[in-house]
Amino acid sequence: MESTPLLLERRYAAPIEKLWKAITDAGQMKEWYFDLGDFKAEKGFKFQFTGGDEKIQYLHACEILECDPPNKLSYSWTYPDYQGYSVLTWELFAEGGHSTRLKLHHTGLESFPQEDPNFRRESFMGGWNYFVNEALPSFVETDTIRKSSSIEAAAEKIWDIVLHPGNQWGKAFGDGAFVETDWTIGSTVIWTDPGGDIGSKGIVAAHRPMEYLQVDMYDDINAVPNAKPGEYSEKYRLIKIADRKFELEIECGPLAKKYLTQHEAMWDKAMKLIVELAEKSR
Repeated sequence: MESTPLLLERRYAAPIEKLWKAITDAGQMKEWYFDLGDFKAEKGFKFQFTGGDEKIQYLHACEILECDPPNKLSYSWTYPDYQGYSVLTWELFAEGGHSTRLKLHHTGLESFPQEDPNFRRESFMGGWNYFVNEALPSFVETDTIRKSSSIEAAAEKIWDIVLHPGNQWGKAFGDGAFVETDWTIGSTVIWTDPGGDIGSKGIVAAHRPMEYLQVDMYDDINAVPNAKPGEYSEKYRLIKIADRKFELEIECGPLAKKYLTQHEAMWDKAMKLIVELAEKSR
């Protein structure tokens, strides 16, 4: 009977603390892994969840056997309705400030009913390959969106449009995006939808009119005063090319790779609208 543990390794362009949170925070896990409910990374904690495919869902019953933040998490992996007992272990190794190696091993797979294809090693290998090599990197690894376009218009007009997205280029984002701020350094920036619901919140980190604007965004829209912004920022640069001709550069990030395609399309539309608005009746 096959008894070789299933083993997968991968390096991620992300710090170890970020990887640890991705595999232990319930809110984050349901974004790329399974919905584990009120999961707690504590030895002895028991949890259940369902998983499978469009044909069948299996109830999983697990118990945390070892928890050593941010390096190791191990838990039993069983099915109450089927015989067998296995152990899943996640090991993280920091390799520099922004690189982490993950070693995942799953032992005891041979104890499950081998007459069911879903319990065979190949099925588990396919599932773990997806999580380790697709779902997790797209969640923890980031990239930055960069857009630029030439605009023939007065600098004052271009900058005024940049500062007033509502009913203009804000239409590129869903049903529309409006901004509440006075754009002075240190002031709060609140993005809302047409109904007034807050979508994001940030702070003006730098503002040199008709030259440069940087807004650092909070991870939490309910951030308290003096809270520290997250990693995500939006930067706008206006560079003079010739008389009444400028290059507008927009940089947004870092952003999880899983969201890049969607956000790239919105920023393409936003840039197109800015150019059209600025060059209209110039």
